[in-house]
Amino acid sequence: MRVLRHVMWAVSALMIWVGCSSGGDKGNVETASEADAVGDLAQPVDLSREPEVSELVGAEQVDAFETSLDLTPAPDPFKIEGAWSAYDAGGVGGLKTEGYFGMIWDGRYAYHAPCRDTAGFHARALRYDSKGEFKDSGSWEAYDAAGTDGLTAVGYGGGASDGRYVYYAPFTNESSRHAEVLRYDSQGGFAEAASWAAHDAGLVDGLKMMGYVDAVFDGRFVYFSPFGYDPFAHARVLRYDTQGDFKSAESWSAYDAGTTSGMNTRGYYGLVMEGDFVYFVPFHDGTEFHGRVLRYNTTGDFDSESSWSAYDAAQTGGLDNRGYKMAASDGRYVYFVPFRTSTSETHGRVLRLDSQGEFADAASWSAYDAGATEGLNSQAYVGAVCAGDHVYFCPYSYGAVSYHSVMLRLNTTSPFAEAQSWQAFDAHAIDGLDTKGYKGIVFDGRYVHFTPYHNGTALRFDTQHTP
Repeated sequence: MRVLRHVMWAVSALMIWVGCSSGGDKGNVETASEADAVGDLAQPVDLSREPEVSELVGAEQVDAFETSLDLTPAPDPFKIEGAWSAYDAGGVGGLKTEGYFGMIWDGRYAYHAPCRDTAGFHARALRYDSKGEFKDSGSWEAYDAAGTDGLTAVGYGGGASDGRYVYYAPFTNESSRHAEVLRYDSQGGFAEAASWAAHDAGLVDGLKMMGYVDAVFDGRFVYFSPFGYDPFAHARVLRYDTQGDFKSAESWSAYDAGTTSGMNTRGYYGLVMEGDFVYFVPFHDGTEFHGRVLRYNTTGDFDSESSWSAYDAAQTGGLDNRGYKMAASDGRYVYFVPFRTSTSETHGRVLRLDSQGEFADAASWSAYDAGATEGLNSQAYVGAVCAGDHVYFCPYSYGAVSYHSVMLRLNTTSPFAEAQSWQAFDAHAIDGLDTKGYKGIVFDGRYVHFTPYHNGTALRFDTQHTP
């Protein structure tokens, strides 16, 4: 109200001045009342006391104006069920479109990476057009890319977009891990075979390449993260030069980062770009879950040992920080998504790196156990995304078939390691559907999208929802 009083006082003073100085040409003849008015204005004005608005416009008008103002803050939509929506995308295009493993955003479309369903590994790619209605079947397309270019081409784990092409990270097929990279050309129809290509990068620079999870694009190169788990854990990072031909061996390069900084740096699950660096998310080295973060400096040579570094963040904050799946960056901090530390123990210990600090300095790292946020079992996530002032974590599974839907969110404007900065919400039955078990997440500027893994039910959260 103090600002309002200042404004109205100034306006009223201006009106008084205008009224006194715009009386028109009267031949310079002053009436007695005009002379009195001029005399009054000539007296010193006491500016030490700010007049009340009610003195200028009347108390009744002020009361009416204040009553018309609704200064109640808008409710947070995170826990409002109406802010969430679900759509059964399990039969798009007449295909069995279930079992997705990661999501790719290209500025308009959300691509769900085909991995496996109850029948096995598949390549039924799914796409949602954000310019269409979420629950309109016309907004969804599917295409079975299995057998592209004569390759098996099934079983993918996330990927990346370079603005034109969408690259799917080769994960595994029915018999083994593989390196058959799948690519879609967004200038062609999604359901047209001519828009798709596949390349077997199984042998690059003399190294055997197999099993990747997720990818990232740095403006020129696409990097694929080496998967980790017994007996497939490795550290052979795969890179594609988008300025070269997709099917040319010269466009591909590999580097074995398995002993970086003198550590066992094998077995990762996802990667994220922050500044000039690519960070690889620590998962399982073939023997145990670990917390050894791997980093590549993109300004250096890809095959130079000096471009690579590692840091063991397993004991950060006195917590057991091992076993992460995917990561997200907000422009300064990198958040590692908690999953599990053994075959039976899931956890919610979020690990965070301040990229403005020294990578190998313990002071740059922090951890917080969000595993029981607001009394819910907020553990075991796969993927995260930064949306405005919040980081959203994608709920997956507590065990082999125990899928869950406990949404976890961090308010980045509040202290990272304080409970008040964290929220949880169980979104288990949105729109009457089974909304559990997700394995990928993207943000389109308004909506946070979750990719379905254990069924075909896509889920979406409206960050701008108002009741």
